[in-house]
Amino acid sequence: MEQIKQCLACNSTNHQPFVQTPAMMHLHLPNKYNFDRCFDCGLVFLHPRVPETALGRFYTSAYLPYRVDEAWGKYAFLVKQDQRNIDNARVSRLKKHHNLTTQSRILDIGCGKPTFLACLRNHTPAELIGLDFSDEGWKNEQENYQGIDLIIGEVADLQKEKPVDVITMWHYLEHDYQPQQHLQQLLHLAHPHTHLIIEVPNFDSYTQRKFGQYWSGYHTPRHTALYSPNNITQLLKNSGWEVAQVLTYGTLDPYTLHWMSRMEKKGIDWEASMEKRFTGYVAGKVLNTPIYMLQKWISMGFMTVIAKPLSKASMA
Repeated sequence: MEQIKQCLACNSTNHQPFVQTPAMMHLHLPNKYNFDRCFDCGLVFLHPRVPETALGRFYTSAYLPYRVDEAWGKYAFLVKQDQRNIDNARVSRLKKHHNLTTQSRILDIGCGKPTFLACLRNHTPAELIGLDFSDEGWKNEQENYQGIDLIIGEVADLQKEKPVDVITMWHYLEHDYQPQQHLQQLLHLAHPHTHLIIEVPNFDSYTQRKFGQYWSGYHTPRHTALYSPNNITQLLKNSGWEVAQVLTYGTLDPYTLHWMSRMEKKGIDWEASMEKRFTGYVAGKVLNTPIYMLQKWISMGFMTVIAKPLSKASMA
């Protein structure tokens, strides 16, 4: 296990144990994992961390996000439609901050299964680039991602790329083992008007307070840090970025966090079929709609941060 000396956001060494949780979406590991909380900025982060080389055992073929058809059975088409809605929402978010042209260059960090980039391809002839540490998300469906430059590697491997206009991170940063280093490296791919769009779980949220140690935002031990508006702003500033806007919501439905947290508390078998749970999921979503409609005013579980490179005046 890897010990962490400094807070990932503010570099403080002033932190102490905060909560312990078992591995989430994973029933076969008896050990618990500790999250510390920084006294200075409030960041909650996994400490110690699982070595990056050992993370593969938490991303098996039984991992729920990898098995839509198998897990959801006759409801799989509805889950796929939900993903299309998410991708369309992400395209809309990007277009609010950048006018897409034939000259635009868009980079998606941690693209996984690159459905967002495929959706974006329907809206623009711009150059689209996806980066992930593995090709598991696209290697068996390469015909679906024609015209997209998909790269296997790390942020450091992009240093020879030309500047990009928009960098997106849809639920990547909470997995990152060296967020400051990678955010600094991304400055080499930015110009003064580049926008960085980050969506992450928000620790300062309703679902976190409601479910405590069972909050699925921990996603133990896959998530290394749980951010809130103040400390992600500090992280970005320490990395050479300036926050332009923080939204109290993301493109994912916060009820997803609610349902997964309830299932964690129940201790369900995540490798089993979810088909029989689908109607309960829908019923719960309908019942909780009045609460989650408030997410534009109170964070229910996610947040979106838009940043740009720090100007020389800001750094002075």
